[in-house]
Amino acid sequence: MTLIAHNISNLKQIKEILVKVTDQSYTEPRSIISGVTVGQHIRHILEFYICIEHSLETGYVCYDERKRDTEIEQNRKYAIQVIDNLCTFIHSVKKDHQLILKANFSEIAEETTEINSTFFRELAYSLDHTVHHLAIVKIAFTDSGQEIDENIGVAPSTIRYREETCAQ
Repeated sequence: MTLIAHNISNLKQIKEILVKVTDQSYTEPRSIISGVTVGQHIRHILEFYICIEHSLETGYVCYDERKRDTEIEQNRKYAIQVIDNLCTFIHSVKKDHQLILKANFSEIAEETTEINSTFFRELAYSLDHTVHHLAIVKIAFTDSGQEIDENIGVAPSTIRYREETCAQ
């Protein structure tokens, strides 16, 4: 599987979760995850991919400048549409592209850093970033008694390690 295919697969996992949960479970604040909603985590994940999509037009990616589209966090069906659109976009990419990553790692507004990157590198980052946030989503769901696939929110290297350890 290629990096493109892994990203699409990961986004489809999110879609599978969203198809199964209720609107209420998507939008209700969860104390176990600091009072935020599953929808807010899904929005955060998808907005990173949207930033990467826009990078092909701008030549740079800046996650700090992402638009916070609250409809994604409030409307599960809309979030599913965004996922479908992102999968179509990612699937259409045929080659890597040079990018500049713009970021501010400081609390001071003027301290922007620019780092050479590529489209594929940012896709790899978003894949890892997604796993992290899906782990939080999984905590929210399991805390409320909802079942979720045990491998959601687990790094592929951890899954491989567990499989190797069990096989021995």
